[in-house]
Amino acid sequence: MTQLALHHISLPVRDLARSAEFYDTVLGLPRLDRPGFGFDGLWYGCGDGQLHLIVNPDGTYRSGPVTGGDVHFALSTDDFDGVLARLAESGYREDAAVDTATHLRVRRDSDAGFAQAFLMDPDGHLVEINRARG
Repeated sequence: MTQLALHHISLPVRDLARSAEFYDTVLGLPRLDRPGFGFDGLWYGCGDGQLHLIVNPDGTYRSGPVTGGDVHFALSTDDFDGVLARLAESGYREDAAVDTATHLRVRRDSDAGFAQAFLMDPDGHLVEINRARG
């Protein structure tokens, strides 16, 4: 049977500059060249896959507290503690109120078998950072 591999995840964003600040600075993802589609967006590299941001104020957005039980995508790292330090430098904290944009949910001994951290991007998209490799 033919095996499928994840190529990209596409997320709608309301404010491209605000989202770029998060993905460029907070997560430190590398930008990729993007074709001229006739609408604004950005592409980022994520290991063998990609993350595509598309400006769409009418897109689907979630609201609510940071939880691992909602739609999310996960990024894996060999330097989990280094990523947590980078997030802390950007203002993300475990003791921030759960319904705030800077809340960080960390599970070092998660049932998944590897450390996980969950946070929201500026549009409320849930992002998991984990130590599933390394």
